Amino acid sequence: MAICFPGTVIERKDLTSREFFGVFRVTKGLMLAQVREITGLDTTTIQNWINRGWVKNPVDKRYSENQLASILLIQMLRDVMKLDHIAKLFDYLKKKEFGDSEEVLLISEAELYHYVCDMLDSIDYDIILTPKELERAILMTLSTYVEPYEGAKRRVVNVLKIILVYYASAIVKHRADSIFTDIMNE
Repeated sequence: MAICFPGTVIERKDLTSREFFGVFRVTKGLMLAQVREITGLDTTTIQNWINRGWVKNPVDKRYSENQLASILLIQMLRDVMKLDHIAKLFDYLKKKEFGDSEEVLLISEAELYHYVCDMLDSIDYDIILTPKELERAILMTLSTYVEPYEGAKRRVVNVLKIILVYYASAIVKHRADSIFTDIMNE
């Protein structure tokens, strides 16, 4: 079975997520048809996520690196996590200053996706990590993360914990579904 980038139907082929996202360095973004091809999602689903405010509107019909990352993160979690919980998780990564209408994003969607992929590359999901081991692995991965304000790193660590545990449960669910299908086809 081919290993794909999380949230996509694209085979990894020993590429990092940063290399995979390299297409954004030579283009002005991706068209909807390309996003659909990468994710396996239909137009209605993507537009629904945009209408709900979970993904920003494309600019000139092109999706940016951060918009694609948002779509991929939602896609990788939606089988095991409620969509409104995913939205709350994204909101948790924003800090609104008291009395200020501007929100400060603790980490870009693309950088969050890259950290998730880095973690998946370093974790063996056949071995269950203790909460302390998982946190230690996350902190090692985030060693170069620069906090925009004090306490931001703690929030990013918390979000990565949630994403990784839910994604692990998605892998287990997929395996269970495959076993079920095999048994029912006997």
